[in-house]
Amino acid sequence: MGGSPEGTTMRTGRRAFLKALGGAAGLAALPIPASRSGAEVAGSDDYDVIVIGGGFAGVTAARELRQRGLRTLLLEARQRLGGRTFTARVGDAHFDLGGTWIHWTQPHVWAEAMRYGLPLVETPGAVPERVLWWTGSEVKQAGVGEALALASAAICSSGETPDLPLRALEALALVEDLMIRFHEPATRAFPRPFDPFSSDAWQAFDGLSVKDRLDEMALSADRRALLEGVLGPACCGPFAECGYVEMLRWWALPGASFQRYGDSVARFTLRDGTVSLLEAILADGAPDVRLGTPVARVEQGGGEVRVTSVEGEVFRARAAIAALPMNVLANLEFTPALDPAKLAASQERHAGAGVKLYARVRGEVPDLAAFAPESEPLSMLFTAEAGKEGGVLIGFGTTPRQLDAHSLPAVQAAVERFLPGVEVVDSIAYDWHLDPWSLGTWCILRPGQMTKYLAKLREPEGLVHFAGGDIALGWRGFIDGAIESGSRVAQQVAARLAGRAPTIAGETSARAGTVPAELDSTAATATASAPDEAALGPCAVCHPTDASGAHGVGPNLRGVAGREVASAPGYRYSEALHARGGSWSTAELDAFLADPAKHVPGTAMPFGGVKDPAARAALIEALSKLR
Repeated sequence: MGGSPEGTTMRTGRRAFLKALGGAAGLAALPIPASRSGAEVAGSDDYDVIVIGGGFAGVTAARELRQRGLRTLLLEARQRLGGRTFTARVGDAHFDLGGTWIHWTQPHVWAEAMRYGLPLVETPGAVPERVLWWTGSEVKQAGVGEALALASAAICSSGETPDLPLRALEALALVEDLMIRFHEPATRAFPRPFDPFSSDAWQAFDGLSVKDRLDEMALSADRRALLEGVLGPACCGPFAECGYVEMLRWWALPGASFQRYGDSVARFTLRDGTVSLLEAILADGAPDVRLGTPVARVEQGGGEVRVTSVEGEVFRARAAIAALPMNVLANLEFTPALDPAKLAASQERHAGAGVKLYARVRGEVPDLAAFAPESEPLSMLFTAEAGKEGGVLIGFGTTPRQLDAHSLPAVQAAVERFLPGVEVVDSIAYDWHLDPWSLGTWCILRPGQMTKYLAKLREPEGLVHFAGGDIALGWRGFIDGAIESGSRVAQQVAARLAGRAPTIAGETSARAGTVPAELDSTAATATASAPDEAALGPCAVCHPTDASGAHGVGPNLRGVAGREVASAPGYRYSEALHARGGSWSTAELDAFLADPAKHVPGTAMPFGGVKDPAARAALIEALSKLR
């Protein structure tokens, strides 16, 4: 990533980044199969669902929708899928430049890897033989028989030193002590970390930054430097901008254990890269895919969603999923406009914008983990491949302003802090903060953003739903969170469309079959008399509206306006609604929809009501058009 000197990627900006990315010699993304290329769907039919964004959330959602028989189009701005995961080749090697590690504490991604039988490998530096740390002026290390300096500085505030030398794992136990103290309230804040809204205890900590918590601990300079080195890769942004509650969440998810924490975030990788899992999910779902198709506008009206690309192509569907990074959402035009909270969150952006690099080095590379304070170019450096003659190191820094990851001299200087005499022969990194379709690394919310925005970011708006690793409940910012979110939202959309989607099981092409009348641009849904499906959104999860008259969880709503209460043939109503009598006049609908349980005590409809009078009026108007 770019640094401060003139001519670096940081200074040349996004346009130069895109140009450099397109022509990077020796760097090649592992592409999706040619059979799923954009040429396959040129001209575009109408679809049941359009998924915008081809990261793990979008690809997972597309698979789930296709396996439910829904015609699905996946639109991706880049010329590859994967979002903020990116398996790249340099010569015969491959490197995951974005999301990388998985673990069985991450249930969604682990289940997918097991489902497809994908082999794993371990990262040597996750269980190091040597632990090094940079104090700002010197390197200290803890290996076999050489941990006294670390112990003296880190074991306790008195500086008391154990009688016997500590080995590397014992040195890591000292790090664990610091991490336990830093994360002390984690299990109180997140008693059910995969269901954070089950408790509001975390809100007491949401106003704090990581820096605030470090300041509270009043550590010695040496101990703070060590702890900052461990936290740097997790924050991937300036400590003053990263929410403390995010670190509490990371700690609670694997069970508040330093060993499980380390194993969960940096030990196991897919042997053939994250792209191997992406391709397995894609092949399993076989949606239509358009690469190189950035979206400009998403519009709702006439019972459909219209998605317009930057080049002016228009795609239509009955629903859409925006599987986009939080930082990018505000760059698309939505009609009706997005909830102001979604826009504010996107415009503020999350704090993740740091550096991840791989350095190929010449010289002995042991299994090591090295740490440094936030003020240093690299907070952590650890071994990806060890060797007597050379190997590969992975480095993380909290900001690209301190390190040009594409400059060999800059990377050499950063590595030499820990391994004097080792020569950096090559380095590779990806500038996620300059990529216009990510505008940052993984999601680390700023102080206060979880309280203000997370719930709102997850809410659908009319026919448009939202997915992504940035808004997951559990491992937010991880591949696991993206898969969790994509699966969940796909199920919501499929339930919403249940009873109206054509049955296409057994088709060999996602585009096969007849376009239903309600999707035909020449049909009545495009006329002024069509019901506004966005207004019908509160009803659509439970109530079908198609002309077949078939019921779902609730009765079919076609023709409900003006008919007798509890009179749809074949549906079993509650006794309370039967006893109500009368007809569904405009006034009766208005009173019932405002608060069903209050207006008809004993009704079985599990719905809190539409409180906004304008939204209620729009819903009643839409119901009146269902003839």
